[in-house]
Amino acid sequence: MVTTVNGTQGVDNIQDNVITTSNLQNGAVHDVDIDSLSSSKLVGALPAISGANLTDLPGGGKILQVVNKLISTQGSQTIGTTDTQIGTGTDFDISITPQGAGSKFVVSAKWFGEGANTWDIVFNIQRDGVRINTDGATASNRLGLSMATQTYGSAANSSSTPEIMYVQTVDSTGSTSGTAITYTLVAASNANRTLWTNRCFATTHETGISELMIMEVAQ
Repeated sequence: MVTTVNGTQGVDNIQDNVITTSNLQNGAVHDVDIDSLSSSKLVGALPAISGANLTDLPGGGKILQVVNKLISTQGSQTIGTTDTQIGTGTDFDISITPQGAGSKFVVSAKWFGEGANTWDIVFNIQRDGVRINTDGATASNRLGLSMATQTYGSAANSSSTPEIMYVQTVDSTGSTSGTAITYTLVAASNANRTLWTNRCFATTHETGISELMIMEVAQ
């Protein structure tokens, strides 16, 4: 086939509706010229892709990130009649910086230790200093998301029998992307009680590890 371009005749190499790479000049194919692209053509190393450019993905329910923290520090403290942060310093603080807006957060806390009259101690989760999922009753020393599981019989024992406390709850914060949130494990009791974390009252007995974890779930 002969074509004329700007008065000059040439022979096309395009036959039977087939275009090979030798027929194309660099930059000759533009986005508007591509109708579709088979996934089988995506081979080799791909460039970095921004999540902002991904469309038509399923809606909420995707896990955006998981943050966890292991706590091995051993110590004792007094749990009062109002919320007391567990552990030493910021041991039982865990922060997460949301990747999405309006995400939900699955917050899990596992505590290992022993308490004097642990059956009187309730545990809660605070977000930035305020209890979550307790119907607004922030001052009650009897209201908790969880209590420690007793690992012995009906007789009282506060010296050599550790307990395990586990709590998991979902927090809907209306989060702002890029603004950090801090969750804290706290406890309260009807009277001052001694709590030993990651150990028993007697140091020669069982010891353990505690853990905090947060999952951010897109909406």
